[in-house]
Amino acid sequence: MPKIVDHDARRREIIEAVWALIARRGLDAVTMRDLAAEAGYANGALAGYFRNKDEILLAAFQHAFESTNVRARESIGDATGLAALRLLCLEIMPLDDVRLMEARVVIAFWDHAVHDTRMAEVHESAIASWREQMRAFLQQGRRQGDIGTSTPDDEIVDTLLAALMGFQINAVLLPHTTTPRRQEAVLDGLLRPLRP
Repeated sequence: MPKIVDHDARRREIIEAVWALIARRGLDAVTMRDLAAEAGYANGALAGYFRNKDEILLAAFQHAFESTNVRARESIGDATGLAALRLLCLEIMPLDDVRLMEARVVIAFWDHAVHDTRMAEVHESAIASWREQMRAFLQQGRRQGDIGTSTPDDEIVDTLLAALMGFQINAVLLPHTTTPRRQEAVLDGLLRPLRP
């Protein structure tokens, strides 16, 4: 009887291997040979799952955002308004080892996204999705009376996204000062003035 292979599971394993390599050695150090070894495959065996290195890297970049979004949906659940907005921000922030690894991966890809249209589109799509969610939560909060500021929603969203990207960079480069407690304190400081 032929062995049944779960291609999606194998693709996830390969992506996790990419993440591990990037976290340890940086994006430029990732070679197909090293990637195959990290994933436990013979050199050349990855071709059955990805056509080339660029395709693997693109999938790894997409997976970082998808992982964040899955966690955010689970965390937010039935929450709405300002509470939901805070929960979304917390899932983007590098508050634990998993989210810090995602931050390392995403930061490593930013330079490539400047020169690679497909990666730029992945980044733009993810940020646009977060913007849309944040605006929706702000509108809910205004309707529910959780938010009383006259500051325009787009300005609030811009401020939050700038802070979240800053947390990612600082947690990777300045981990001793960008602790989870300090990140949450800054976030709460940004959200507090929104209340009535």
